[in-house]
Amino acid sequence: MLFNEKKYEFEIDGRKCSFSTGKLALKSESSILARMGDTVITVNVNTAPANSDAGYFPMSVEYIEKFYASGKISGSRFVKRERFPSDDAILKGRMIDRAVRCRFPHDYRNEINVIVTVMSYDEDNDPLILAINAVSVALMNSSAPFDGPVAGIRMGMKDGKIVPIYEVMDEVSKENEMNYILGGDGEIFSMIDAGCYEIPEDKVLEAMENSLKEMKPWLDAQKAFLKELPEKEKAEYLSFDVPEELLTKMEEFLGDRVKENLLAGDENLHETAKEDVFSNFEGQYTKQAMAEAYDKLQKKALRKYVLETDTRVDGRKLDEIREVSCEVGVLPKTHGTGLFTRGLTQTLTVATLGSLKDAKLVDDMGGEGEKRYMHYYNDLPFAYGDVGRVSLMPSRRAIGHGALGEKALIPVIPSKEEFPYTIVVMSEIQGENGSSSMASSCGSSLALMDAGVPIRKPVAGIAFGLITEDNGDFKLLADMQGVEDFYGDMDFKITGTRDGVTAVQMDTKLSGLSFEVVKKTFEESKKVRYQILDIMKACIEAPREKVSENAPKVATDKIPVSKIGELIGPGGKNIRELTETTGAEISVEEDGTVNVYSNDQESIDKAMKIISGYSFVPKAGEIYDGVVKTITDYGAFVDIAPGVAGLLHVSEITNDFVKDVHEFLKEGQEVRVKLLSVDREGKMKLSMKGLASTADKKE
Repeated sequence: MLFNEKKYEFEIDGRKCSFSTGKLALKSESSILARMGDTVITVNVNTAPANSDAGYFPMSVEYIEKFYASGKISGSRFVKRERFPSDDAILKGRMIDRAVRCRFPHDYRNEINVIVTVMSYDEDNDPLILAINAVSVALMNSSAPFDGPVAGIRMGMKDGKIVPIYEVMDEVSKENEMNYILGGDGEIFSMIDAGCYEIPEDKVLEAMENSLKEMKPWLDAQKAFLKELPEKEKAEYLSFDVPEELLTKMEEFLGDRVKENLLAGDENLHETAKEDVFSNFEGQYTKQAMAEAYDKLQKKALRKYVLETDTRVDGRKLDEIREVSCEVGVLPKTHGTGLFTRGLTQTLTVATLGSLKDAKLVDDMGGEGEKRYMHYYNDLPFAYGDVGRVSLMPSRRAIGHGALGEKALIPVIPSKEEFPYTIVVMSEIQGENGSSSMASSCGSSLALMDAGVPIRKPVAGIAFGLITEDNGDFKLLADMQGVEDFYGDMDFKITGTRDGVTAVQMDTKLSGLSFEVVKKTFEESKKVRYQILDIMKACIEAPREKVSENAPKVATDKIPVSKIGELIGPGGKNIRELTETTGAEISVEEDGTVNVYSNDQESIDKAMKIISGYSFVPKAGEIYDGVVKTITDYGAFVDIAPGVAGLLHVSEITNDFVKDVHEFLKEGQEVRVKLLSVDREGKMKLSMKGLASTADKKE
């Protein structure tokens, strides 16, 4: 028999689901086909022996979306084959990675390749939630020592109630208040990634507590499916745990230098200590082993110091944040800038405003769309005090940090109707020493307010670290710095306004976090967030009343939908001519909204005068300034607005007898007319009698 397919069918939320294996990718170590409704994904897991030079766990998770999955072809005219993953696909891959990475032994260094491919997408069932669960199954069915299962769940709100959501969700809004994606084993959380529309902390915690219960059906399905498969033997692996004898020898050799170097916070002291270790133990152990042993001693010293003294290695109390400085208007020609500094972590965020035509075209499996608010994050080697290669392509980390900053501000960004601009915010990281993503969220609020963007409220963010004791007790570290991130147990980031949470992201080095840790982190982060918001308020209290003088100004009008084609003209001819004539950039929406942009107010006024004619509604008895367009034997047709013409009969030109209309009027002549009447068909009768006009006299 060619195939030995095993399949398990089950229901989640009334949706037909299945896991199967044995039909696709027969050479793959572990291949799972997962289905929910008509959304289908494949997960392939393969492992390779450890690279002895790797100082980390080399697992890669790739999430790939195909246009064919939804029966679509890329809208690009030049490239029809999918090439680079979208930012959205990279973010989903990172979420899956964080959900499962912490469930491997700390000494495991074998290479693992996890590839998720969306093969069919029904636009109703979310492939990401299916993928987290299917990856867990695939890893458990591989030779890797994965401590599963782990379930993925999304929590949202419907009719004010917190419920699991299985549809793909748009970004958060008043109507869509919560988009909370969580990974865990039903008892503890291994991953959190959320966007919230200013949700109070108690509601957020309610969603998280409920999510642990909602994970159970997925966990049960994974276990039931695996029972139907032959038990996969877990391969033995080369442990990269540091030998205890090496730790003992190094601790004796270095003595108090371990703690002293840690408290000094001077990287040069660490490098000198390592060089001394390398020289002393040369030939006995590899440099990699000695370097890891030194880090392990540092980690042990940090944890011991914090737990015994309730003090941080930089002298701060556990709930104390580093010194914060805020500044706006730093760069003279940009539209808005915010410089946010917290200790050695520093971001310079720049806001740029453009027309709605500058919106980003999104072309992916879900179809085409536009995005008018974007936040990007750049971190170059100098921010770390390093020498390194500069790449023009953003790293996966930079994409993730940029997206988190964007998610944090989405709930306060004004709508297109309130503020018809495309907004691009760029956080240029100037110093990196813990939680630069949270610094960029704060810097973004400052830059947007400096640019005159009427955000509803400022947003601030902070990261918390964690030190755990063997007995389960723990200490939270507010405003975690780099060394605490490296040697601690979690990186828990929360952003929000004074009225609620806007974004959450968590990853951990433990197998997961208890609800107790999560609850305490939310309670403490709220206090710190208020402190930072107070400092930001002292710098700039509210958005500037007007946009920057360097930004394009905008004026808005609305014309009848039936007039859109007339304004644009065949092939865009009319609107191009209008742009060339006035020097203004013009954007037309489907509902007839017309936005006019220019740095020159005169250009805007000139364009608006012409565009206003398209929204013109003639009223009988009103007097208008018009232009003679055509002269006939029986009178003339006069435009009283663009495309709106009425008949000026010979009898209404003057009280005198008119033998030849040309004696009184010329084409292109400006005249003042009164609208006498408009019939059912919209035909208008005009009169010049009794009105001051050059046409009252023969030339």
